Amino acid sequence: MLCCACCGAGVRSIGSVRKTLAILATKVQILSTALMLNLSQNSIFWPNQANFVVDQSHSNIFIGIGIATKTQISQTVPFDIIGFLLSAEFIKRQIPHGKIFLLIADQHAWLANNFDRNKCQKSANNLLKTIQKIIKNLKLKNWQISLASQIFPDALPQSYEDLEKRDVTHFFNHHLCGIKIGWSFSLTETNHKTDESHFDKNIPMLSIFTKPGVTNNPIKPQESPYICTDPTTRITLDQLSTSKVESKTAVKNHLNRITMLFEQLIKTFPNKTPLENKIKIIINQICN
Repeated sequence: MLCCACCGAGVRSIGSVRKTLAILATKVQILSTALMLNLSQNSIFWPNQANFVVDQSHSNIFIGIGIATKTQISQTVPFDIIGFLLSAEFIKRQIPHGKIFLLIADQHAWLANNFDRNKCQKSANNLLKTIQKIIKNLKLKNWQISLASQIFPDALPQSYEDLEKRDVTHFFNHHLCGIKIGWSFSLTETNHKTDESHFDKNIPMLSIFTKPGVTNNPIKPQESPYICTDPTTRITLDQLSTSKVESKTAVKNHLNRITMLFEQLIKTFPNKTPLENKIKIIINQICN
């Protein structure tokens, strides 16, 4: 009887080992097929972000683009939006069959920030037309644009944070988005309440952050890459001022980063093309 008991224990032990080996083999297979994103070739992204492993059941990308700050409606579309949108395209090209879902957060401006609805809709329509031109003229594939007011026509006033959580939940559940591209003033400071890192805590998506847009205003040197409250301090997609290109080093560095990403994803420029000419070429390609 003792011998049989020992043999039985041995059989169970072998069975346990086989089960453990099977689990380990499955984990190795999952790791070998896991998709890890590489941000290093795009300097518009903040450096030293975490290693991002894509959940392939939710591999689509979500972008939420606002039309106002807490105190002002955007007056026009800044050139910086090119870098922001191409950063999402940069990630999409690393994901087989990936799609980008872009939401224009139009109703947030009147539901959460109490702006005039007609003025908000005018700004949102201008932004929508501009983004449509960018996608069409740069030949970007697998992009879908929506207005929040069309998806949630019966929405009631809520905080901006609650509206953002609603948006993220919708695109996570209905469009399999597991990656969110946003922007942040800084990855080390936590006192900013107006960038996307403030809103992206405890959401079911990977949050990847770009650097902010830049301005010529020493009092307000940074702003959202898709909102422009003072066109005199930004390069915008409806006009180009040479003085804005030949300005602060920080502005020129950021513009260079955008043109470098454009060359990487869309097309290259002739050797020794001045920065100003690169920007003109990009704006002309989008707006013509």
